[in-house]
Amino acid sequence: MNIIEFIQHFPNEESCESYLKAYREKTGIYCKTCKSSPKQYWFSGKKFFECSQCRRRTSLKAGTVMESSNLSLHTWFTAFL
Repeated sequence: MNIIEFIQHFPNEESCESYLKAYREKTGIYCKTCKSSPKQYWFSGKKFFECSQCRRRTSLKAGTVMESSNLSLHTWFTAFL
């Protein structure tokens, strides 16, 4: 992907969030408390998933290299380019 294609696919933070959310849902979200992958509910205002069994909340960045970072997803996606 070149820079022009990147800008077209990810013009802002929201597009990066929706891409990462879709990817996480497709690959499955693992609950660290239940030690399983039960159904996860998405809370868009707070940007986290919640386990349907134990109610543990998992952020969108959890389990990634971006987990403890204060940088925006758009900044991270640009760095990955």
